[in-house]
Amino acid sequence: MEINEALLKLEAHEKECLVRYENIQRQLDDHHKRFDNLDAAMNRQLVVMITVIPVVIGVIEFIK
Repeated sequence: MEINEALLKLEAHEKECLVRYENIQRQLDDHHKRFDNLDAAMNRQLVVMITVIPVVIGVIEFIK
């Protein structure tokens, strides 16, 4: 194998790797968006629980 042939194969390999890594990065970005949405939903639920639980306890104590 000549040096030029090896360089051509190496360049082709680098191009394929670049495409593969771009796809991996795109998938990671998509997952990041999903995790942001999940985090926001969990924060909303936490706020609701922090608000509702004391009210329920207050109502129960009032009924007693």
